[in-house]
Amino acid sequence: MIVRQFRAWAEGDRAADYVQHFATHVQTRLSRVEGYRKALVLTREQGRETEIVVMTLFDRLENVKGFAGEQYEVANVDPVAQKLLSRYDKTVSHFQVALELGSEAQRAGS
Repeated sequence: MIVRQFRAWAEGDRAADYVQHFATHVQTRLSRVEGYRKALVLTREQGRETEIVVMTLFDRLENVKGFAGEQYEVANVDPVAQKLLSRYDKTVSHFQVALELGSEAQRAGS
């Protein structure tokens, strides 16, 4: 499994607006991508800004390309989101999941 990580920052209520935009618009687009599993949107307050970390999970790197295109390491930020964010990383990171644990996996091993 591949985790795609994107970081951005927003001021004031715009962080909540971005989360709402992600839930209603970006998620709709992601849900049509083969191999897309889920997304996590993390936030933390940092003074007047809120840091936002978006982690999307895909089966394979080829599935990421189905969402982001061949230049999949470039951040894919639509114009509406750009207006909500005060700044964002222009590139994203991709990680291979090396280990996944959870309460269900622990019970299965018992």
